[in-house]
Amino acid sequence: EALVFAICFCYEDGIDHDALRNDPVMKIAVGRCPETGAPLASQSNISRFENAPSKTDAARLARALVDQLTARVTPSERDIFDIDDTLDAARGGQQLSFWNAHHDARGFAPMHVYHAASGLPVATILRPAKTPNGREVRTVIKHLTQRILKTWKKANICWRGDSHYGRAEAMAWCDDNGISYIFGLPGNSVLDALVAEAAEHLRFWHALSDAPKSRCYKALEYKARSWSAPRRVIARIEASMHPNPTPQDPKAMCQKIDVRYVVTSLYGDPEHLYEGVYCQRGQAENLIKLHKAQLASDRTSCHSATANQIRLMLHSAAFWLMHTVRAQIPRDH
Repeated sequence: EALVFAICFCYEDGIDHDALRNDPVMKIAVGRCPETGAPLASQSNISRFENAPSKTDAARLARALVDQLTARVTPSERDIFDIDDTLDAARGGQQLSFWNAHHDARGFAPMHVYHAASGLPVATILRPAKTPNGREVRTVIKHLTQRILKTWKKANICWRGDSHYGRAEAMAWCDDNGISYIFGLPGNSVLDALVAEAAEHLRFWHALSDAPKSRCYKALEYKARSWSAPRRVIARIEASMHPNPTPQDPKAMCQKIDVRYVVTSLYGDPEHLYEGVYCQRGQAENLIKLHKAQLASDRTSCHSATANQIRLMLHSAAFWLMHTVRAQIPRDH
């Protein structure tokens, strides 16, 4: 308890507890008398606590976090779960740390899962700083979905993520088990050819208008080589003007076409699915920033991977605590 409260108070390091163990407010937070209550755990005790749990204990703690969500939140008509990862830089030779060329750093890429409607964390999973493969994504989605459905028997679950998570194995499992999804999809020459006519129409009408940018949307059936069956793909096509200065005309502009794709099992208006459903996953990135920056969950500084997983779960517990406190604040304040 003291460690979770300390994280909420921006004391995320174990060494802080040498000073906090006699703090009256911390004692009150954990139910002890501020003056006569016994001192709280010291830095050495905190370190032993973080390193004591086994992998089995870490798995039980992860399941408890999912059960906390299903006990507190009532399922809606469709419950969307956002899945994404973020970089945590390593601090020395730590288990599971991995070099990431994109970020030019060695570290971890913990996987975060949030319940979109409530903004509550469902899982935080320590993993190497590399792009997840299809089996890894399928395993996480499968186990979390099955755990959620133990309580939410008839829930309509939808998974949402960027193109890292739109893996053939994960989508195949969702298709076989009646689970919805909407994932980003990298473009390629085949997809570009399928939307070429719509893109040319948009380019023409945008050139005739005064709008800085114009968009249109197109739904199509597409089967990648690794897919077992065709799937529905939504294309967002945008025409916009960009600076293209020349020696003769420093203010010259040129028109460019940008196409983005998502793959989904959902049906409905393409614009709504892209703008109203997929693009809302940006809120999950804000929640990860809260988890990582404001609650300092990137302080995965233990040598043991299991200990760092425990640290991530403690920061998730602090997130729950802060979320609960914030929910009690009147909206007009």
